[in-house]
Amino acid sequence: MAVAHIILLKVKHEQAENADAALRAIADLKERLPGVIESVHLGVNFSERSKGFTHGFTMIFKDRATLEKYDKSPEHREVVNEHILPNFDDRLCVDYDVADYSVL
Repeated sequence: MAVAHIILLKVKHEQAENADAALRAIADLKERLPGVIESVHLGVNFSERSKGFTHGFTMIFKDRATLEKYDKSPEHREVVNEHILPNFDDRLCVDYDVADYSVL
């Protein structure tokens, strides 16, 4: 069963100019980890209901085991340590099994 991995991020005010590069590093993980990430969608928030979260992304994985492989990969840890932690104050993660009645 496919798994969705959703991350919301709050950019550090003084690091706002680095946010785009961080999102690009996240997007690049799909190519750096062939066969692991099915899709990645990311962007800048425009909703006023975001509770301060400024950026977000969604990744789709084949199953929970593939998500775990991604989570433990050195490539993922590198992006977290070099792009996420230095540039964002807070993050929120939601992982869920994609219901079989979901519509694309």
